[in-house]
Amino acid sequence: MFAKSALAQDTSTGIAIPVNLKDNAVDGDLICSVEGGYGLCRKEYETSMYGVTTDNPGVNFELQGLENGRMVLASGKAIVRVSSINGNINEGDLVTSSAKAGIAQRASRNGFVLGTALEAYSSDNADSVGKILILINIHPSVGLGTARINLIQLIREGASAAILEPLTSFRYLLAALIVVVAFVMGFIYFGRVSRSGIEAIGRNPLASRVIQFNVILITLISIIIVLVGLALSYLILVL
Repeated sequence: MFAKSALAQDTSTGIAIPVNLKDNAVDGDLICSVEGGYGLCRKEYETSMYGVTTDNPGVNFELQGLENGRMVLASGKAIVRVSSINGNINEGDLVTSSAKAGIAQRASRNGFVLGTALEAYSSDNADSVGKILILINIHPSVGLGTARINLIQLIREGASAAILEPLTSFRYLLAALIVVVAFVMGFIYFGRVSRSGIEAIGRNPLASRVIQFNVILITLISIIIVLVGLALSYLILVL
C-alpha cells in the first residue's frame, strides 16, 4: 500500500461563513446544500456543492446560536480531504465530490467541480483519505469525456439540479437544447441539399462540377452550424 500527498498549509485563505450542519463534519469536509440546510456531500459531481469546512480560516464571521455551526469556505484556497477512488490527483487536476461523504475526488467527466488541485495526492488504496490544498471555484465543467457523454450529462445534470439550483438547471437544459437543434439543423440542411444536388447532376451532367462545388460549400456551412451550436452551449455553461 502506498499513499502520498503534498504537505498542505494549515491556514485557508478567503472568508469563511458559519453554517449550521445536519452532519458531523471535520476540517476539510466537502459541504453541499441539502433539504432544510447544509450537510456532507454524498454523491459524485453534486450540483449543490457549497464549500469546504475549515478550522483555520484566514478571515471569518461569527454568528451566535448555531447548534452545529462550522466555518465553511465557499471561495479561496482550502485544505480538502481527498481520496484516490477515481484515480490519483495531480497538481492542476479538477476535483469534485464523491460517493464518500464529505470526501473529494479527481474529476474525469463533465459535471460540477469544486475547483483545482494545487497539490498532488496519490494512493493505491481507495479507502485512504488525505488532505491537499485546493483552489475553490465551484462551477460546471465541460470538455471531459466524449461528445456523446457530454450531451447526455448535460441533460442529466440539468434535471438533477432543477429543485436546488433552478438557474443552473436552466443553463444546462438550454445548452443541451442548443446542441440538439444545431445537429438537427445541420443534418437536415445537408441532407436536403445533397439530395437536390444529386438530382440536379442527373438532369444536367454538364454542370456537375458547379453542382459538386455547391454541395461541398453547403457541407461546410452545415459543419459551421454545428460548431456554432457547440460554441454557444460552451459559453452558456462557463459564463
